Amino acid sequence: METIKDAIDERAITEFREALIERGLLPPRHNDYYKLKRFLKARGFNVEKAITMWSDMLKWRSEFGADSILENFVFAEQEEVLRHYPHGYHGVDKEGRPVYIERLGKIDLNKLLSVTTIDRFLKYHVQQLERLFIEKFPACSAKVGKHIDTVVTILDVQGVNWMKVRKLASDVVLRINKIDGDNYPEILHKLFIINASSSFRLLWNALKSFIDPRTAEKIQVLGDSYQSTLLEYINKSDLPDFLGGACSCSRDGGCLQSNKGPWKGFKPTNGFLSPEKALMEEAKSSDQEEENFQDANTRELINLGSNNLENNRLNSEAQSILTNKEEQVHEEMASDSVINQCDGSNTRADNSSMLSFKFLKQLLQCMGSIIFKLLALVLILFRVRDTLFHKAEMKSLTQMAPQESITTATTEDENSSSRDDEGASFHPCLERLQRLEELIEELDKKPKKIPPEKDIMLSESLNRIKTLENDLQKTRYTLNETSLKQEELAETFEYLRESSLQRSCWLKSCQAYPIKR
Repeated sequence: METIKDAIDERAITEFREALIERGLLPPRHNDYYKLKRFLKARGFNVEKAITMWSDMLKWRSEFGADSILENFVFAEQEEVLRHYPHGYHGVDKEGRPVYIERLGKIDLNKLLSVTTIDRFLKYHVQQLERLFIEKFPACSAKVGKHIDTVVTILDVQGVNWMKVRKLASDVVLRINKIDGDNYPEILHKLFIINASSSFRLLWNALKSFIDPRTAEKIQVLGDSYQSTLLEYINKSDLPDFLGGACSCSRDGGCLQSNKGPWKGFKPTNGFLSPEKALMEEAKSSDQEEENFQDANTRELINLGSNNLENNRLNSEAQSILTNKEEQVHEEMASDSVINQCDGSNTRADNSSMLSFKFLKQLLQCMGSIIFKLLALVLILFRVRDTLFHKAEMKSLTQMAPQESITTATTEDENSSSRDDEGASFHPCLERLQRLEELIEELDKKPKKIPPEKDIMLSESLNRIKTLENDLQKTRYTLNETSLKQEELAETFEYLRESSLQRSCWLKSCQAYPIKR
């Protein structure tokens, strides 16, 4: 599967390079095989999107002056900047990649902006990236014997006040991220965010689902127990002591000022590798191998001929010695001549068999070399045939799908405009995240268990509440009884009132009709 994937990537890179050459977008200094692959990978191996990204990169380099920034820009305030913003490269990981470290909690933004400007700091950042590709990556590749073009980053956020670094994030970090993502893509291998608070880890777990899965896999957020994880990727001798390592670089003023790594003293050369150069090197190695193969065959034939001559010489000498010995034996004793002749014939037979065996061995070695050469030639022919077939297939696919290319280019324009909108809405999101983090930190500071004195107070309050409930219950019963008595009194009063009315009526009637005596 890896071989098939590499073959597909190779075809895409070849198509991408040919398209750039046709449009005049491939200067010699950027005709680098691995650089083309990084841009394709950043756009999901979509050739049209990669071409748009590549064109924007060339335009930005021309406007920014990135091609000549190593020679024309001098960052004299670098020492003071490192004092107020500790960062730098220090050593390599276990696979030979450069390790970049930043201590965000040590940033003093006011002092930093007092010794430099944002524009100069951005130029310094681009200069460091150019030096990374021209010095550090080639030195690391030469040391481990394989191509290196990615970085391991350690971001220490201990003591960071996000409200204080908001200006740095809005003015510098966003612009740096855009420069890196648009013009130096796919150089991050692993990012470790260490000394992260629990609120930060909570926010990261919530936001991780909204990030590209490939990018999220590269980022690992750790608390204050990060040493064991870092030591899985980086040797202790290459890890600074303030990160749990064994290096202090006391002679160089500290680890982040030492620039420790295989690039120290490394003389940069032309690190660009073009596909033509790769094919030339492969053809050169094949020619050299063929010449070595022919030389080996020639040496074998010469050795075989010399061995035959040596065998003939030895045979003649053996025959002459045996002849002399036979004559001497014939002269001394006739009876022993037969035995001597038999022994001589046996010796000659043994010598002849030994010589025949050596000749057969040399002949088999020569035939094996010839067969190996023929197999190598057949393999080369098959590779050429497969390359031509894949090239024809890619051209046919390109001709069949012109409309898809236009659609992908339009989608890329929409994506670029959406990225600008995301940058404009960054500030309110950052403020809301900061407020949320402060609330979470306040909750973390509060004790998880109730203190004993407060527990006693709560118990007393509950007892008082129960007492009040009982009193209220008694009061309710008393009120009910009082209400019943009032109703009884009201009924009695009504009865008496009615009775008094009836009596008054009877008295009046009696007065109206007096009794006759």
